[in-house]
Amino acid sequence: MTLKTPSRSLVRTLQALMPQASIAILHERPWHSLTFSGAQICLSVALPITAAEQRSAFAQLLEDHEFSLPSQLIADIAITDAAILGGQYRLIIHALLLED
Repeated sequence: MTLKTPSRSLVRTLQALMPQASIAILHERPWHSLTFSGAQICLSVALPITAAEQRSAFAQLLEDHEFSLPSQLIADIAITDAAILGGQYRLIIHALLLED
């Protein structure tokens, strides 16, 4: 049985937008304020090192895309780190998802 978590919904959505990317969940933890509940999520995204135009397109996509996740709102999503490792361009993405 596959567990449905906010991070898995986000990964499926990002994977559909960037099928050539390899996306892994680094961590997901509950998040709460006085008025909202949700999850903080950290993802690793690997792209081929030759995909310079894809990297910039992905960054632009995160800024402009209106995500539609079941029962979730993306309050914040950003690339927080980038590096070339093992022949791939790796991005670290942090997101804050709120329960709708």
